[in-house]
Amino acid sequence: MSTHDNEKNIAVSPDVLEQAMRQAEAEGKTVDELAQEAIKRHLAQKSLDRLKREAEARRGNKTDEEVEAIVDRAVKESRNENRSR
Repeated sequence: MSTHDNEKNIAVSPDVLEQAMRQAEAEGKTVDELAQEAIKRHLAQKSLDRLKREAEARRGNKTDEEVEAIVDRAVKESRNENRSR
């Protein structure tokens, strides 16, 4: 019996299930635990990939070095403006 009201089943091919069962046993985990970890890792990677794409678009596809140079110039300009006040 499920201990979670919102638990759902997923379908995987028999060969994937067999591999998951072997891996879970090797790690001392259940197949459910292994699957949950894999899905969380996959979703986290997708989120990271999306954030990277958004960041690249925001910075105009500039390299890290170009962004660093722009930031350094802006900091120097700001400091110079603050000193002249």
